[in-house]
Amino acid sequence: MKKPILFIAYDFPPILSPESIQVQRRAIALAQEGHKVHVLTSCDKPDFEFLDPALIRDHENLSIHRVKKLPFEKALHYICGGLEITDRKLWWKFPTVKAALNLISEFKIKNIYTHSTPLVNHLAGFEVKKAIPAIHWTAHFSDPWTLNPYISYRTGFQKNINKGLESGIISKCDIITVTSEKTRDLFVNGLKADNTKIRVLPHVFDPELYRPKESDGDKKIVAHTGNIYGLRSVIPLIEAIDQVKPENLEFHFYGRMKDDERKMAQEKCPDMIKIFDPIPYLKSIQVLSDADILLVIDAPLHNSPFFPSKLADYIGAGKPVAALTPLSSTTTDIIRKIQNDLLVADSSDVQAIVALLKRFESTDSSTLKKGSKDFYNMNNNYENIREALIDE
Repeated sequence: MKKPILFIAYDFPPILSPESIQVQRRAIALAQEGHKVHVLTSCDKPDFEFLDPALIRDHENLSIHRVKKLPFEKALHYICGGLEITDRKLWWKFPTVKAALNLISEFKIKNIYTHSTPLVNHLAGFEVKKAIPAIHWTAHFSDPWTLNPYISYRTGFQKNINKGLESGIISKCDIITVTSEKTRDLFVNGLKADNTKIRVLPHVFDPELYRPKESDGDKKIVAHTGNIYGLRSVIPLIEAIDQVKPENLEFHFYGRMKDDERKMAQEKCPDMIKIFDPIPYLKSIQVLSDADILLVIDAPLHNSPFFPSKLADYIGAGKPVAALTPLSSTTTDIIRKIQNDLLVADSSDVQAIVALLKRFESTDSSTLKKGSKDFYNMNNNYENIREALIDE
């Protein structure tokens, strides 16, 4: 009988989020290999979340336990958001710790796994570890915490509180998992984490979702799925497309885009850029399968540690991936591993993007390296997941 494990993760299907999808894939990978996986997650209709019931997957070794919805949950979100301690779901720690301890006792669990975001999952894991020091705890960070350039705190006091919590979690957990080597370096050099207990677990794709299709249109479709927000921008790409005016390319964006950038695209390149509303996740996988080239747009952050979860889905589609990203980024590192042709241009350099667009005409699936998808295939990652999450 293989050892059971408890996942503590607020995001899990039917919640539609990158975290939800990745957590489920790790849970399914373990369940398929005979581990009894218990997932402690949010209620089935949490506030402020997009839901997609089509994401739900069942397995005889997978048991889902949901924390009951609390009274005044919406108000708690706003209060905790103002506190800026971990995140707006800080309140979720309190009922979750109690539920986790009950499950551990009932099912004789000796391994727990917490996944951020949200970061509050790690606070629950910290309390469980304090209560049961012998339990094996793996804490996964999809993104950095206090060193995340997308997170800012209103006061130094709040930042110091988060630093203290982060330091305690890093020192208390048995294994830390991150999605990239650059994030590992950030933890070791920036947070003085013990390098010997850090593992790299990349995002993975589910091969069962794809139905490959060869394009038969007159134009090559360059597809991007997901929202363009924060430090990311399509303005340099729009300016490059306006310069090149490629007759054989059409760019499809599925998701939200900043109003001014949407307006600019519609004014400058109405025949070459098509912008669609957000679509369900499984529909997005079909879009990727039908496209010719898949586009990643990263923020212009030097040495960016971020592994966009959509990139794993792109790899699963088996199509060439092009990226507007710093040459020092994790995205660039991954594209080097999967393709012979490095289809990358700095996300803020219009002329570099112009040069990249001119290469698209000769780009096809022959640029993909043989076997490059295997490392990101969910079904091939069981051993990596087991070694990081299960103390044998």
